[in-house]
Amino acid sequence: MREPGTTIAEKLGASAGAWAVLWLCIHFLILRGASANPASPEGDYVRALLAERMAWEWATALRVMGGIMIIWFMGSLASRLRMAEGEPGRLASIAFGIGVVWGSIWLLSAMLNSSAILLATEYQYPAGARLAGALAREMVLSLTPSLVFTLSLAVSFVGMRYGGFPKAYSYSTAAFSVVILALAITDWYGPGNLGTTIVALAFAWTAITSALLIPAWLPSDMVRGTR
Repeated sequence: MREPGTTIAEKLGASAGAWAVLWLCIHFLILRGASANPASPEGDYVRALLAERMAWEWATALRVMGGIMIIWFMGSLASRLRMAEGEPGRLASIAFGIGVVWGSIWLLSAMLNSSAILLATEYQYPAGARLAGALAREMVLSLTPSLVFTLSLAVSFVGMRYGGFPKAYSYSTAAFSVVILALAITDWYGPGNLGTTIVALAFAWTAITSALLIPAWLPSDMVRGTR
């Protein structure tokens, strides 16, 4: 029988995915009307950044919180995957590693966003501020598609082969990974700008996965396996 404290810790870790989505969605809402665009000339970018400094400071903090929560959530997700897959849990390890990279990307984006503000204010370096701002934005949009595709594919493989999740979720996750791949290819090689759409879909999948982990249920196939 599990200790109550362990159960609470597991539920907190499982809910971390939903919290990450909440913080990062708030971050996008805060920046919805922001006019500081790294694609604009250096002077225009810095003036807009300084005029909206508090919004960008809040965005930085929320990216940090979201990145940390994603990494925390990956521990719970990997634990569920390893429980289903059994040792050595190669797919669980792959999913965990990819998820940690995704969370780290948000942390690095936050650091670059903070650097853009400091370069514009403390160091009087508009060109550096604009470069940091561009990297902070583009690294998330550029890397999320491939990372989330690999993560969801590993989760779907475990779910379809070993169980651990409802069948409907496992097959939906497999279809989701195909959709993400198609959107990523279109985004990279096509005329569309689908980075934000892919991130939104990744948030939705993460929130659903987190909601499934929170009850800490034990699938029937695992129960049979412990007898």
